[in-house]
Amino acid sequence: MFDRIDQGICHCGCGQPTRLVQKTMKSRGWIRGEFLRFILGHNGRLRPSGLIKYDIDPKTECWIWTRSKMPNGYGHLTIRNQQILAHRFIYEKFKGPIPEGLTLDHSCRNPICVNPDHMEPVTHAENCRRGERAKLNHDLVSEIKELRIQGMRSIDLANKFGVTRNTILTVLRGQSWANPK
Repeated sequence: MFDRIDQGICHCGCGQPTRLVQKTMKSRGWIRGEFLRFILGHNGRLRPSGLIKYDIDPKTECWIWTRSKMPNGYGHLTIRNQQILAHRFIYEKFKGPIPEGLTLDHSCRNPICVNPDHMEPVTHAENCRRGERAKLNHDLVSEIKELRIQGMRSIDLANKFGVTRNTILTVLRGQSWANPK
């Protein structure tokens, strides 16, 4: 298990104390009266064996990333001056490399979660299908194909399932959702 980083200690893992911020600078994420996260110049020194910080949600068992977050909600960290998504870093640390051509799908649908047991390597297309904005799923695609075989028109299918006619046509041609489970 990873150690937790205390306030006032450099997050690069060196263990040295940081100083209090004297002036708020939003562009740097500094707030007056709070401790700096890093000693100046140490933010690029974090090594893979460095300290990682997360809290565990007892209800969902999500490991909630408590360090830097991107605007889209995913956690990230800097290692040797390179930005890395936190969930990918943690997954590779615990489970091994992510197979080439695959991306990680959060089964918990929580982008800030870094619990490797909540992630599954899938294709980009499958990740999009599983997303919260997806209107179709494997069962609905099977139903669409069955209704089409029974003679239902594509425009009627589109209206029934709340998608465009073009979406129905790409499903029926096998251009999307080619292999429903």
